[in-house]
Amino acid sequence: MAVSPMVGTRIPVEWHRKIQQIAQVSGLREADIVREAIARYLEEVNPDGVKGAIADLQARVTRLEHHIDC
Repeated sequence: MAVSPMVGTRIPVEWHRKIQQIAQVSGLREADIVREAIARYLEEVNPDGVKGAIADLQARVTRLEHHIDC
């Protein structure tokens, strides 16, 4: 049987209330909801994509600054 690591963090009270509401309506455990939220985030957010987007924005700003200085 594989062991799952435990990850703990503090969250805003409002987030916890929302998690509790979802759990109550869905019949799922709070832990299941948090796991699904993390899974969705990890599937949708590509760190390389974010770095590429930042690099692109920095290049665009540099070009605009150069254009303004001319």
